[in-house]
Amino acid sequence: MGIMNAMRTRMKVILWILLILFIGSMSVGGLVGGADIVNQLFGRVDPSKAIIVVNGSSISPDLFFSQVDQRLQQARSQGIEYDQSRIDIEREQVYNQIIQSYLIDHELKNRKITVSDDEVYYELLNNPPSEIKTIPDFMTNGQFDDAKYQLALQNPQGDEWQPVEEYIRQYLPSQKLFNEIRSQVLVSENEIMDEYIINNIDFTINALIINNNNFNDESLKTTDKEIEDYYFLNKDEFKKNEERFLSYILWENKPSKNDTSLTESTVKEILSRIDSGDKFEDLANEFSEDPGNLLQNGVGNNGDLGWFGKGQMVKSFEDAAFSLNKGEISDPVQTNFGIHIIKVNDKRKNENIEDEILASHILLKIEIGPSTRNFIKNKATQFIFDVEDFGFDEALNRNPNFKSNKLPPLLKSSTFVPGLAYFPQASKFAFESTSGSISQVLEANRGFVVLKLDSISPEGTKEIDLVKFEIGNTIKTNKQKEKAQELALVLYDEIIDKNESMENLSIKNKNSKFLNQIKSKLNSSFEIIGKEQSIIGSLLAAEPGEILQPINFSSGTVIIKLVSKEKFNEDDWKIKKDLIKNNLLNTKQNQTITEWVEGLKKEAKIIDNRKFYF
Repeated sequence: MGIMNAMRTRMKVILWILLILFIGSMSVGGLVGGADIVNQLFGRVDPSKAIIVVNGSSISPDLFFSQVDQRLQQARSQGIEYDQSRIDIEREQVYNQIIQSYLIDHELKNRKITVSDDEVYYELLNNPPSEIKTIPDFMTNGQFDDAKYQLALQNPQGDEWQPVEEYIRQYLPSQKLFNEIRSQVLVSENEIMDEYIINNIDFTINALIINNNNFNDESLKTTDKEIEDYYFLNKDEFKKNEERFLSYILWENKPSKNDTSLTESTVKEILSRIDSGDKFEDLANEFSEDPGNLLQNGVGNNGDLGWFGKGQMVKSFEDAAFSLNKGEISDPVQTNFGIHIIKVNDKRKNENIEDEILASHILLKIEIGPSTRNFIKNKATQFIFDVEDFGFDEALNRNPNFKSNKLPPLLKSSTFVPGLAYFPQASKFAFESTSGSISQVLEANRGFVVLKLDSISPEGTKEIDLVKFEIGNTIKTNKQKEKAQELALVLYDEIIDKNESMENLSIKNKNSKFLNQIKSKLNSSFEIIGKEQSIIGSLLAAEPGEILQPINFSSGTVIIKLVSKEKFNEDDWKIKKDLIKNNLLNTKQNQTITEWVEGLKKEAKIIDNRKFYF
């Protein structure tokens, strides 16, 4: 009975995990509000009641934010740190998942797809959720042990398995739907054979390459007339979205001396315990704030960094690490990441006779304390007060230590901002404000920011003077391509009609280059040529000795002679055939499902009220 009691204790943990998964996977149809018909007829949706509306059905803000919070809590439990950028990513993922869940739920109802108790039990018996398989008490030597699992199933205590059954009952209909879609996807024998050949057979070719850049004569110069004609015939190429121009002032999050001293005191404690005989590995698991030190099961990794050579770490860390002998522990080393204590466990020379070390470390981050953070924020807030009293420019004059930085033009979709990293608040402010507007104090990864909207460039067509250089290059490139293609056709005719060799032609014509006996698999790159799909397709259909018609590739045109291809290995084909088929089928099935879901999204009427919340 001991093992059963242990299993049941462990089940309490996993059932909580499944409860979270269950909530996250619940069909949205049962959680959305009804459509507010009157408001929606007039294009109005109350943001306090609906953060998202999909085909007339409302998703409440409470549901949305609870799912975001669950994801963040899960990340936190795994030792993953999250900042504003992480929060924004999780919000976006939840947004897409909710819409997808609703659309799939609607499709399930339309197709009348349900699951029976027998189907749920079969799934529980034969295909337990992956979370269940990670329970240590269901494992033997690190592998899932079905016998232990079946024993627990056969000896239930009360309704302990009910949450698992409910979880399965929620995802199984979608699984049936996807299986229905997958069943329509087929892989032909020819596709399997081609895939095998592409990945396993060596092709040897001769190639005569005519590079576009070889042509630079006077005839390639572009005239103003050519540029004007191209511009007016291809105006759609020069459409521009609305852009907004911002300036910003940054008050950077820099730890104070007091913040640093708090971390240094912990460093001293660790060094003292090392001197007292405590194991470095145990201290790393106790103190290190490196997220990479946590394994998937939440157990520490002893601070292990693995083997690394020079040039792979920041310089101060690298200098300290490579100065140590095997078994030595460094003095504290400060980097942008924090303060490190490094231990070198081993040294070696790699295959290139370069030094490598096997090291571990303890990382202590220098966190900004609440008082420091408030002090920095107060400086930014005081600047806002000065702006209100004196105007932006005068406020800057009164605070010469504050520097205004200009940003490149932002699009509405911009999330990454040079100098501020991931900072979607910038474009949000820019596109919700009028020219000259000043933002409130905003928090970015690097610190506190005040933005100023300098100007607005409306959408439209770029002026010809702005794209003249671009058009000139395009016209020249097109002329070079035409020259290369024309020459390739001439040389091809000489090879076919006059039996000229590629090598001799390359000697006679300086604009061509001959490559002799180059070998590659089609999934790899041929020298210079690369692995263009057109080349792969042509070689798949070719026979040894065949000379292919000129083929255009990224940097020119090439004439290829298939010299030979590796003998087909029937035994190897028999071994790999089924695996290739399964991989191809899975890939095509996943693509089909992705395309199907995206099709549902395109057809759906979606109202996004997130702008009212963040």
